[in-house]
Amino acid sequence: MSYLVLARKYRPRSFADVVGQDVATNTLRGAISEGRVGHAYLFTGPRGTGKTTSARLLAKALNCEQGITAEPCGTCERCLAADAGAEADIVEIDAASHTGVDHVRELRESAAYAPLRARFKVYIIDEVHMLSKSAFNALLKTLEEPPPHVKFVLATTEFAKVPETITSRCQVVKLAPIPEAEIAKRLEHVFALEKVEAGPGVALELARRARGGLRDALSIADQLLSLAGNAPTLEDLARLAGEGGTEALEALCAALEAHDAARALALLPPTRGDEAELASALLEHVRATLVVGLCGEENPFVEALPTVRRAMRERAKRLGSDKLALWMEELILARDRMRGLPTHARVVLEGALIALARPETSWSLSELAERLAGLEERLAGRGPAVGSGGGGSGGMPSAPPAPRPGFAAPAAAAAPAAQTITRPSPAAPAAPAAPAATTAPRAAPTEPAEIWKAVLVELAAAAPSLSELLKLRGKLAECSNGRAQVKLGTLRPEERTLLADARNKKACAAAFLRVLGRDCEVVFGDLEPPARAARDAFTQGVSDLFGGRVEDDT
Repeated sequence: MSYLVLARKYRPRSFADVVGQDVATNTLRGAISEGRVGHAYLFTGPRGTGKTTSARLLAKALNCEQGITAEPCGTCERCLAADAGAEADIVEIDAASHTGVDHVRELRESAAYAPLRARFKVYIIDEVHMLSKSAFNALLKTLEEPPPHVKFVLATTEFAKVPETITSRCQVVKLAPIPEAEIAKRLEHVFALEKVEAGPGVALELARRARGGLRDALSIADQLLSLAGNAPTLEDLARLAGEGGTEALEALCAALEAHDAARALALLPPTRGDEAELASALLEHVRATLVVGLCGEENPFVEALPTVRRAMRERAKRLGSDKLALWMEELILARDRMRGLPTHARVVLEGALIALARPETSWSLSELAERLAGLEERLAGRGPAVGSGGGGSGGMPSAPPAPRPGFAAPAAAAAPAAQTITRPSPAAPAAPAAPAATTAPRAAPTEPAEIWKAVLVELAAAAPSLSELLKLRGKLAECSNGRAQVKLGTLRPEERTLLADARNKKACAAAFLRVLGRDCEVVFGDLEPPARAARDAFTQGVSDLFGGRVEDDT
């Protein structure tokens, strides 16, 4: 006999067996008990949460020979046929391969005929969002007023793609991601039935990797048993290609927190092909850390062991919510880029980790404000602020903030590393400053390089993303006669859109105003897409000969 995978072998046979979907199953059972079963249902939720299973259980409950009941007997011919997938009157349609209007016409024609053996003819349309627009339109009338012997059950993982004309004709039942504790409990039950002696923490780690999908958890468990036999451990689970466990994610976050890009890259799994899963797992881990930091260890929005929660809380205290939010944004962008560049997913992930490990990637607003205040002091000729940024009540002086990598400090602020700022002692008071020094206007930088550095620091407080982009791609070529010419390097489409925004140009002009003390028009060079290659001489000659105009076919 061929092997039956765990996800199919232990598929629920009754509503009571469905894991983690009490609201959905109680709604269906109540509708059956009260005689309020609708003619069309739409099940929506993430993959592996029980949409198709719930649809089959509903069809089974409607066709049981003992009568329409929320607790099918499971022994009659109709129940056995439904469990075996051999019931002729339960028609399952994969919308991904039946997308056209012709398939819907065939469905409408067959729906007119009475059931062969069962009480109702039930049509289960999986991934219904894959139907074409014309197919949806052809389905509308039948879905709204089907024959009395027909029930429709639709299922989708992408509810937003289903037209409102369809959703309004259905009773929508939402299935939520299954809690990790529920998945782990179910896995332990399955392991007991399979006589598997799993090591401590294996079921919980499998549940965490499944991210709310019981089917995914059972599929990974199948792979684990194939690899390690009937006594798997956490070490065996770590050998599976994929994202790694909680400890691996914690180690990766620690490397990023320490700004150790080399260590972060070394922690990546040697096998390729699971970068998207690792990015998603790291994103979820950072999100959980942020939630624990904001809402406390006991909040119900994070599922993790107490030791992991404590570690998350301490990291959140050290990093702050601003930094964690920036990490999440970078990981979301990396995951989106992987979808467009699947063959270069490893490169995208490595680039994201290197960016996250840079200190300047996650300066908080308070740090930026402190650095801006220090810059203002230096530009005013008064030197760095004394006792700011962590000096405490003792009034200890602080060194000037370190410049970003590849971003030299302004010339006016350059000083040897060993130089310190000391307060004048009471015995030898410092000479009073001349009155003119207190009222003298701030000396504005004159060299383009100094102006550009000061403008970037000004922008960092108001528009961090714009400042970071201009630091990487821009250079001040000229600043004279009320005009600042910024030369740009190669831009990605989204970067080009950002710089073309009038609000960002206004922010740059405001930064120049604060640095120079006068209005300045900001002009970005090379902002337009690369120009089309010059027209060949023959084509130009023909155009000139006939006095015509050549229009490019775009």
